[in-house]
Amino acid sequence: MNEKMKIGFYALIIIIIQSILKLIGVLLTGSLSFLSETVDTLTDIAFVSILLYSLKRSQKPPDFDHMYGHFKFDPIGALIQGIILINLYIILIINAFQSLIAGTYEVANPNLGLIILIVSFAINLIFSRIMISQGKKRKSLSLQIQGLNLFQDSLRAIIVLISFLFALFGIFILDAIFSIILSIWIIIGAYKIAKKSIKDLLDVNPISPKKMEEIRAKIFRLEHVNAIHELKARASGEHLYIDVNLSVEDHISIIHAHEITKSIRSMVEDYAPDYNIECIIEMNPLGSEPSIGENLINLIHSIQSDFPEIIDFKDLNLFSFESQNFLSITIIVDKNLSLSEAHGVCSIFEKELKQQAPVLSRVITHIEGQVPTHTAPTAITTCENVSPERYNQIKNLIENELRRHPQVKGYHALEFWSTGQYCILELHVFFEGELNISKVHEYVMELQKSLLNLKIKDLSEIILHSEPIEDQKKGEIF
Repeated sequence: MNEKMKIGFYALIIIIIQSILKLIGVLLTGSLSFLSETVDTLTDIAFVSILLYSLKRSQKPPDFDHMYGHFKFDPIGALIQGIILINLYIILIINAFQSLIAGTYEVANPNLGLIILIVSFAINLIFSRIMISQGKKRKSLSLQIQGLNLFQDSLRAIIVLISFLFALFGIFILDAIFSIILSIWIIIGAYKIAKKSIKDLLDVNPISPKKMEEIRAKIFRLEHVNAIHELKARASGEHLYIDVNLSVEDHISIIHAHEITKSIRSMVEDYAPDYNIECIIEMNPLGSEPSIGENLINLIHSIQSDFPEIIDFKDLNLFSFESQNFLSITIIVDKNLSLSEAHGVCSIFEKELKQQAPVLSRVITHIEGQVPTHTAPTAITTCENVSPERYNQIKNLIENELRRHPQVKGYHALEFWSTGQYCILELHVFFEGELNISKVHEYVMELQKSLLNLKIKDLSEIILHSEPIEDQKKGEIF
C-alpha cells in the first residue's frame, strides 16, 4: 500500500478513537467548548474519507483524459474540507452566542471531562506531528490539513482544559466564550489551507520572480543558446513543470541539444529541490529567425506611411544581447531637413516602433539624407560585452579622436560589443542642430573612416547615431 494511504488509514483509526472519547465527554459534561472540539473530530471522519479517496486518485498514473496525472485531486480534497469546516464552525459560533444571550450554559462532571481531554490531548499531539511531517515531505496538502487539524485539536484542548478548571469553581460562562474562540481558530486554519489549495489548482508558480530571472539568466549563458522567448513554471503535487522556448545555433547536434536540456533540469533542481522536475523544452534553430526580421520590415513600412519626411530605410540589423533584441536601422529622410528636425522625426518613429514591436528592447536609428536601396536582416547577431579594461582603453582612444573633429560637439552611450568573430562600436555623436542633414551625413561618414583608421583590434562595424547638441543633458560635451 502507498505510504500516504497508510498514513491516511492510521489517521482514520486515531480519529474514530478520538470521536468516541470526545462524544462520551460531551454527553457527560454538556460543555459547549467540548462540543466544538467533538464536532471537529466527528467531521474529521468524513474528511479522512475524502483524504483517502483524493490520495488514491492522485496516485493514479497519467491516462488519456488526464495526461499530466491526477495530482489535482489532492488540493481538491483539501479545498472541500476547508469549505465545510468554515461553514460548520460559523454555525457553532452562532449557537455559542445564542447560549450567551440566553444564559443557558453549564458544565456537568468537569473532573471526568478533564481526564478525557488529557488522554485525547496526548494522542493528538503525537500523531498530528507525524502527519504534518509526512505531508510536507510528500507534498500532500490533504495530509497536511489532517495533521494541522489534529495539532490544532491538541492546542485547542488546552483551552477546553482551562474551561473545565474554571467550571470546577462554578465559573461556566467561559465555556461558551472559549467555544467561540476555538471556532474562530479552526475557521482561520481552514481558510489558510483552502487558499493554498486554490493556488495549487490555479497553477500558481511556486518559484519567486527573482529566482525565475536568475534561472533565465543562467539558461541564456548556456553554450549554443542565443535567446529565450518563453520561460514558465507550474506545480502539481510533487511535480514542477518547466516550459522553455529557446533559440539555439542551427548547427548544433542532438547531443548538444540533450546537454542543454540536462543543464536546464539541473539548474531548476537547485532552485526547487523538493520537486520532481519535468522539463518541456522547445528549441528553434537560429536559422528560422529571419521571420522576425521579415515581420519588422513589414511593420516598419506600415509605420512609414505616417511619416512623410521619411523616404526609405537601409541597413537593418537585428542583434541579440543578454536575452534582449536590438534593432539598428538607417532612416533616409528628406535631405532638406535640419538635423534637429530629422532627429525629432526619428525619435517619434523609434517610440512608435517599440510600442508596436515589444520583441525589441531597443531601437538604434541612424539618419541619412539620400536614397540608397535598403537591405533586410537575415539573422540575429548574438553579442556580448568586452572586458572593462579593454572598454576603457577603447573609450579613451575614441574620445581623443572625436575631439580632433571640430564639428563634433560631444557624445554619449558609447558601447563596444563582441560577436566572437568581430567587434561592433555603437556611439551617439552630437552636432549643431541647425546643420543640414546631408552635411551631417558627410561628417558621419568622415568620422567612421577616421575611427576605423584607429586600427582597434577586430573592429569591423561602426554604428553612429547623430543627435543635435541643443537637446543634450547627459554625456560628454566638448
